[in-house]
Amino acid sequence: MKDILDMIATAIKGTEFSGRTFIVGGYVRDYIRGEKSFDIDIAVEMPDGARKLSEFLYRKGLSSHPVYFARFGTSYIDINGHKIEFVMTRSESYQERSRKPEVSSAPILDDVYRRDFTINSLIMDIEKREIIDLTGRGISDIEAKLIRATSDPEIIFGEDPLRMLRAVRFAVQLGFEIESRTADGIRCNAARLENISWERRRDELTKMLLTADPIRAFRLMFDYGLIRNVIPELENMAQLEQNRYHDSDALEHTFRVLHNTKSDLKLRLAALLHDIAKPDTHIVNDSGIHFYGHHERGAQITQKVLRRLRYPGSLRDEVTQLVRYHMYLKKAGETAEIITDKSLRKLILLLGPLLDTFLELVHADNLAHAPEYRLQNQVPALKKRIKELRKKIDRVPLPVNGKDIKDYFGIGEGVEVGAILRHAEEIWLENPDWGKEKILQNLFFKEDKMQKEESKVTQVTREAVKKAYDMGEDVFKALSKITKEIVVTAKDEDLSSKEKVQKLAKEAYEGAKQGARNVQPDAEEFVKKASKAIMEAIKVAAPKVAHFTQDAFKGIYEGAKDVYESKKDVREGCNKKEKKEEE
Repeated sequence: MKDILDMIATAIKGTEFSGRTFIVGGYVRDYIRGEKSFDIDIAVEMPDGARKLSEFLYRKGLSSHPVYFARFGTSYIDINGHKIEFVMTRSESYQERSRKPEVSSAPILDDVYRRDFTINSLIMDIEKREIIDLTGRGISDIEAKLIRATSDPEIIFGEDPLRMLRAVRFAVQLGFEIESRTADGIRCNAARLENISWERRRDELTKMLLTADPIRAFRLMFDYGLIRNVIPELENMAQLEQNRYHDSDALEHTFRVLHNTKSDLKLRLAALLHDIAKPDTHIVNDSGIHFYGHHERGAQITQKVLRRLRYPGSLRDEVTQLVRYHMYLKKAGETAEIITDKSLRKLILLLGPLLDTFLELVHADNLAHAPEYRLQNQVPALKKRIKELRKKIDRVPLPVNGKDIKDYFGIGEGVEVGAILRHAEEIWLENPDWGKEKILQNLFFKEDKMQKEESKVTQVTREAVKKAYDMGEDVFKALSKITKEIVVTAKDEDLSSKEKVQKLAKEAYEGAKQGARNVQPDAEEFVKKASKAIMEAIKVAAPKVAHFTQDAFKGIYEGAKDVYESKKDVREGCNKKEKKEEE
C-alpha cells in the first residue's frame, strides 16, 4: 500500500494537486494505532478535485479508467489491484428526514467537520506524510480510546442517523468507549434511525455480528434505544423468565449462545434468533414454564426479521432452517446415546451442507444452559457417529428414484410418486444396506379412493385444528365437525374391516397432532373433549361401523394424549437423561 501512495505522491509533485491532496478517514486512524489498512480514501481540496486527479493518474498510465459519481464528487480507480476512492473536499446540507444531501465544494476544514467522529477526521498530506489534526481532538481521542462526534451530536446524527450505529460498531471493533455527550446524542436521536433504509441498517448489523464481541454491540444498542429500529423482537426477551434448564432470562441466554459461536454470519444470525419466539410461546402452568413449539414459531419470525433487513433469500432460508431444527437433539442424551442411527441419517440428509453449522449452533446452545443441563459432551460424541454414518451415505445414495417408482407400479407423474418416494427414503434410512429391489418390494401402493383420501384427511384435519385456534373458534367443535367430514368422505368405501377403519383413524390422528402442536390447548382438557367429540362424530356419521368406533378412535386418543404428556416436565417411565429435555 505504501508503494501506491508513493506512486501517487511522485506523480503529483509540482502539479496543481501538490499540497492539496490528503489521505483521509480510517487509513490515518489505523496508521496512528499501528494497524495496517487497505482502505484508502484520498481527498483533493479543489472543485471537482476527485475527477481531475483520477483522470490525471489514468492519463499517466498509473491506474484503471476512473468511475465517476458527479452527484457526490467521488471517483474510483484501481492501481495494482487496489481500489482507491477520491473525493473532493466538500460540505453537505440535508433536508428534513432525507439522506440525500446537497453537496458543494468546500475547504478542507469544512470537510473535516462534516465527518462523523474525531478519530475519523484526521488527514495526512500524501507527499509529506504529515498528520494534521484540525479538530484538535482526533489524536488524543485515539490515544484515550474515545468515540466523539466532530461537532454537535444533534447535527452529526441529524444529518445521517446511521452514524449512531457506526458509533456502536466502531466502539466494538476498536475496543473504544463512546464519549458521554456523543452517547447522550445517540439516545436523544435514536428514533431517527427509522429514516434509514433497512439495507444500510443491515450492513452495520452484519459488521457488528462479525466482531470479536457482538454481545457488547447489542448491549449498547439496547442502552441507546437503537435496537427497536434494528431487531425490535429482541426487546421482549429481556427479563423473560425461563424454566429450570436455564439460569438466566431469555435475552441473556441468547447472548451466551452468541458468545459461544465463531465469527460466521449464518451461525451468529441463527444464534441470535434461535429463541426469538419464546415471548410468543411463553406458558406458565402447574408444571412450570414452557415454550411449546418455539422452534417452529421462531422459524417464522426469523424469516420475517431477515426479510425486513433485506438479507439474501438463500441466507434467510438457511438461518430459518437452523432455527427450526435447533431443538432436534434435545432428547439425544448427554453423549447422544438415545438418538437412533435412523434419526441421525435422516438429520444428515435433511440438513445437507448445513449440518456442521447446525451442530455448532446446538453445541453453543447446550453450553449456555444451566450447569447441570449443559450436555457438553453431546455434540462431540455425535460428530464421531456422524462421521461414520456419512461414509455410508456418501458411498451409497438412496437407491430408488422417481423413475423407479413409476416403472415398478406402472403409474404416471403425480403426487403419489413423491409420497411413495418419501416412504422409500424412510425404509432406506432404517435399512441402509437394502438395495433397490428390496426397497421396492416393501413399498405399498393402491390406486383407490380410500388411499388417495388418506393424505387429504391429514391435511384437512391439521388445517381445521390450526384454523380453529387462529380464528378463536372452539377447537373441539372443529374436531367434531371435521371428523364427520372425514367419515362421510369415506362412507361409500368398504369399511367392513377393522384394519381399514384404524387406518382412517391414524390419518386423522396425524393431522390433528400436527395442527395441535401449534396451538397447545390444555392437555387434559384436549384429550377429554376431543375423545367425546370424535367418538360421537363417528357414531353419527358411520353407524354401520359403530362397532369399530373404539378401535378407530384409539389411535387418535392415545396419540393426542402422548403428544401432550410428552411435553410435561416429568413423564412416568422416563429416565434421568430424558428429564434434561429442553421444553
